[in-house]
Amino acid sequence: MALPSRRSVLKWTLASGVLAFGGGAALALQKTQLRELTPKLVALDASAYAVLCALADRLCPALGEGAPGALALQVPEQIDAMLLASPDESVREQIVGALMMLENALSGALFLERFQPFTKLDAAGQDAVLAHMRDSSVGVRRTVFRALTTVVNAFYWAQPDTWLRAGYGGPPETADLREMYKDQLVDLDSLRATPLVQGA
Repeated sequence: MALPSRRSVLKWTLASGVLAFGGGAALALQKTQLRELTPKLVALDASAYAVLCALADRLCPALGEGAPGALALQVPEQIDAMLLASPDESVREQIVGALMMLENALSGALFLERFQPFTKLDAAGQDAVLAHMRDSSVGVRRTVFRALTTVVNAFYWAQPDTWLRAGYGGPPETADLREMYKDQLVDLDSLRATPLVQGA
């Protein structure tokens, strides 16, 4: 039987100590740093929205002219509207659950990441948490990372305002497409069956 690694021993020793002294409850109950201007939400509550904003701001930050950030493009609000429109209520529950797992200080402490909610960390601290989740040996943490980053990136890069940042000039005009593929276009008239001759 393989012996546990030194890191694993330290992790679970810390976890046991935290829980034994009642610190686990204190960590789990730390409040989310809410956004100052919370919009009218339809699917997310203020806490989940704040976590989503913090995440989106780290994944897709503003980088100056031609590179607006996710918050300026209202990516969190668009995700909120998408969750309302989804006919599957479990989708909203899963996204909210993933956001609160990212936020929770107790889960962070158990994995030796941090002792504060995600929304109360500075930018470097938040980036470190995301890197830990991305590279975690625990499958569920990698799954949560992939799910949240995928939905944020999908909504962000789908917007025309991000195309310059990606070096994409936008879709070509129809006339340009026809010119580009003129040698491959099918002549529909040549495919039509010859009309039947009357009286044949």
